[in-house]
Amino acid sequence: MAARVYTAQEAAAVSGAPMALIQKAVSRRKIPSAQGVSRRRLLDRTAVLAFALAAALPEELHVSPELAYRLLHDSSAPGDGVPDEVVLGNTVRIDTGAALTAARRRLALYERARESIVSDPELMGGTPVLRGTRITARSILGRIEGGDSVETILEDYPYLDPEGIEAAALYAKANPPRGRPAGRLCRRAS
Repeated sequence: MAARVYTAQEAAAVSGAPMALIQKAVSRRKIPSAQGVSRRRLLDRTAVLAFALAAALPEELHVSPELAYRLLHDSSAPGDGVPDEVVLGNTVRIDTGAALTAARRRLALYERARESIVSDPELMGGTPVLRGTRITARSILGRIEGGDSVETILEDYPYLDPEGIEAAALYAKANPPRGRPAGRLCRRAS
């Protein structure tokens, strides 16, 4: 199975780190990246978790994404490759299991979204929709950002499940529409 890679925008949505921090670390080559077919920078799972770890730690314990990446990458661990604990020096131990619980959950949700959201030019003009429906991921995110709860959305779409709704919202956040926003341009009165 090929290693999963993520764009900077996807890494920001999943890790909770600011997009500017991710772009800066990648541009300065503090975090390794590859270039995809569309010339977009791609990050591996360890990089996404490193940004999440740096964001999860308290300000008093400043750990840069670069240091977090080195700690996670250099420590060998079974399973997903991320150790349950990393050590800074001889005295500071970081429980990565607890610090990365939310980020690991978001990664799992995002992987589910990659499988359950499709984009077909013949369906809704290529707008990403939940497989087997005409419900766009963007509409789910819009409802959640508008204040609707997952339960409210489930009342309208009882054939969906709560994790599917969360996955769709995360996918829409990680993949915003590209280009200029739709709508009329305002002209100044002269």
